[in-house]
Amino acid sequence: MSLFGSLQLAGNTLRAMQIGLQVVGNNIANANTEGFIREEAVYAPAPVQRIGNLTIGLGVEVEAIVQKADRFVTDRLRDAAGDRAGANIETAAYRDLETLLGELSDSDLSTAFTSFFNSIDQLAGEPANLSLRNLVIGKGESLAREVARVASRASDLKGERDSRVVASVDEINSLAEQVQQLNLRITTIEGGGAGGSQAGGLRSQRDAALQRLSEIVGVRVDPQPSGAVNVSLGGEQLVFESQRREVFADTASVGGQRITTVRFVDNKSEVRAGAGELAGLYSARDEIIGGFEEGLDEMARSLIFEFNKLHSQGQGLAGFDQLTSATGVLDAAAPLDAAGLSFTPENGSFDLVVRNKNTGLDTTHTIQVDLNGLDGDTSLTSLAAAINAVDGVSAEVTTGGRLSIKADSKDAEFAFSGDTSGALAALGLNTFFAGDGARNIALNSELRGVKNAGKFAASLGGIDGDSENALRLGAFLDLRLEAQGGASLASQYDQLINTVATGATLSQSVADGFTQFEAALEGQQQALSGVNLDEEAIKMLSLQRTYQASARFIQTISELMDILVSL
Repeated sequence: MSLFGSLQLAGNTLRAMQIGLQVVGNNIANANTEGFIREEAVYAPAPVQRIGNLTIGLGVEVEAIVQKADRFVTDRLRDAAGDRAGANIETAAYRDLETLLGELSDSDLSTAFTSFFNSIDQLAGEPANLSLRNLVIGKGESLAREVARVASRASDLKGERDSRVVASVDEINSLAEQVQQLNLRITTIEGGGAGGSQAGGLRSQRDAALQRLSEIVGVRVDPQPSGAVNVSLGGEQLVFESQRREVFADTASVGGQRITTVRFVDNKSEVRAGAGELAGLYSARDEIIGGFEEGLDEMARSLIFEFNKLHSQGQGLAGFDQLTSATGVLDAAAPLDAAGLSFTPENGSFDLVVRNKNTGLDTTHTIQVDLNGLDGDTSLTSLAAAINAVDGVSAEVTTGGRLSIKADSKDAEFAFSGDTSGALAALGLNTFFAGDGARNIALNSELRGVKNAGKFAASLGGIDGDSENALRLGAFLDLRLEAQGGASLASQYDQLINTVATGATLSQSVADGFTQFEAALEGQQQALSGVNLDEEAIKMLSLQRTYQASARFIQTISELMDILVSL
C-alpha cells in the first residue's frame, strides 16, 4: 500500500469516528427528550484495495445510523397505552358518580329518602297535626329536588364525556396529518431503502404521534419497506403511505341529550374504537353514566307511580271541591292505556266518594276502568262521562286533554278510594308526586302552600277519618312492588349504589393492572431505546481514543512523506 493509501485509510477512520461522536453527542443532548429513541452508528469495513496478490483494507466507514428499538415492544406499548387510557376514563366516571351520590355525607339521596318516610311515620301518630303535614310535604319536595338534582348532574357528567368525544375529533385529524407529513419526509430522506441512515429524529416524532393516537383511539400500525407506516382504526385505513382520511363528529339528540359518534368523512362509517380514550368515553357516557341514569330513572318512576297509587286512594282532612288531573292525554277518545300517558293504567276500578258537608253523609260510587282489550275500552272521554253521571259532581275533558272534576254545589266535596286500575295515579288525580322520571320529578302543585297541607291523603277510611293510609305510605320504602318483580324501592336504591361502588372498585383494579403492565413495557423499551449517559460516556471515550490514534497515524504518515520528499 502506498503512503497515500494509508492516508485514505486514516481519513476514513477519522470521518467514521467524527460521525460516531456526533451520534453519541446527539444521544446525550436528547437524554431528557420524551419519546426520543437512542441512535447508534453501524460500522463496517471500508472497501478494500488490491495490490498484486494482496487484499488490503482501507479502514472503516459508517454503514448506517439506526434507532435502537424493538418494534414488537413498541407495538405492545401502544396497545397498553390505549387500554390504560380507556380504563382511566371509566374509573374517573365511576369516581364522579360516587362523588355525586355522596353516600358518606349528610346531604345524600338516602338521607332524603329516610327523612321523608320518617316524617310520614310521625304524621301517622298525629294525622290532624298541620305542622307535621307541612313537614311531610316539605320533606317530599326536598326528596324530589334531590332526585332531580342527581339526575341533572348525571346528565351534565354525560354531556362532559360527549364534549370530550367531540374534542377528540380535531386531535385525531391533527395527529393523522402529522403522521402523513412525517411519512413523506422520512421516505424522502431515507430514499425508500432499508440500508441507509434512518431519519431518527423524524421517526421519533412519528412514534410520539402514533403513541398519542393510540391513547386516543387505539390503532394498528403497519411499517412499510419505504419507511412509511400505515395506520388503521377498527379495520379501516386512517393513514396509507402519504394519504390520510379525516373523521368528523356526528351529533344527534337522543332522549333530549346530545350523543356524538365519530365517523369517517368520506363514507360516514363509524370509527370503531376498540381501545383508547374514545372507547373509554363511549363506555363512560353510554354504559356507566347512561346505565346509572337508567337505574335512577327506573327508581324515580317507581317512586312516582307506585307511591301515587297509594296516595291517590286516600283522603285528606277535607275533600276536593274541584280537581284537574296533572297529566293530559294525547287522544281523549283512545283507550287510557294507549292514550299517551307516561304511566299505563290497567283493567280495574276506583271509588268516587261524595260527601254532603251539611249531613256528613258519604256516598261511594264505583267507576269502572275497562281496559281488557275488548270493545268499549275506557277512554278519557268515557271516564269523564261515567263520573259526570254521579250525583253531586260533574266532569269534563279540557282542551289540554286533562280530566276536570267539580262539585256541583258548595255543600258537596269528593275524594277517591279503592283504585285497582292505577288510573288515578296515571292521570295525576290526588297524587303526591308529579313528573314521569328522575329529571322532572316534583311535588304535585296541588299540595304546595300551607293552606294545602290538609290535602295530604293520610286517611283511608274516609275524609278526615283515620291515619291508615299514612301508615301504608310510611312503609312504602320497603314495600315489595309487583311491577318491579317483588323488589322494593329501598332495594332498587341499594342496587343503584352497589352497582356504582362495585364498578368503581373493579375499574380501578383494571386501570391499575393496565398501568403496571404499561410501566413494565416502558421499562423494557427504555432498557433498549433509552439513553444511558454512562454508556454514552464510555462510547465517547472509545471513539475519542480511536480518533486520537488515527490522528497519530496520520502524523506518522506525514513524517514518512517528509522523509520521502527530502531524499
